[in-house]
Amino acid sequence: MTAERTPAHMPVFPSDEWVDWLDAALSECRVDDTVGLVLEYHASGDDASVFCWHVRIASGRVSAAVGRAGAAHGQPVVTLASDRDTARAIAIEGESAQRAFAEGRLRFSGDPRLLLAARPAMEAIGAVLAGAA
Repeated sequence: MTAERTPAHMPVFPSDEWVDWLDAALSECRVDDTVGLVLEYHASGDDASVFCWHVRIASGRVSAAVGRAGAAHGQPVVTLASDRDTARAIAIEGESAQRAFAEGRLRFSGDPRLLLAARPAMEAIGAVLAGAA
């Protein structure tokens, strides 16, 4: 079982305030300038509501914002979707996204080669979040 990494000062997940916290944590992350990708996440609630946020990797920086990314960022988009419990387990508790995908709890759309090419950036993001939590 993965130990929970939630600090007392972290806002409730998922929420606009949590995405603001995520954006601040990611502002410390520096990645390869050649990586350009937007990860969009859809977390579904039991009441059929969906909370969306996206993480943008571009020009050596990483940021997060509430809502769908759309075409505004001009980067390829990879979309991840799950229920809120799975989203929390991945984003807050450090569960492996690969494991959630293999178990059918995380769905993926987009070009998987983009994620493979961005692996060092994804690892850098994970390290920043582990340090922030």
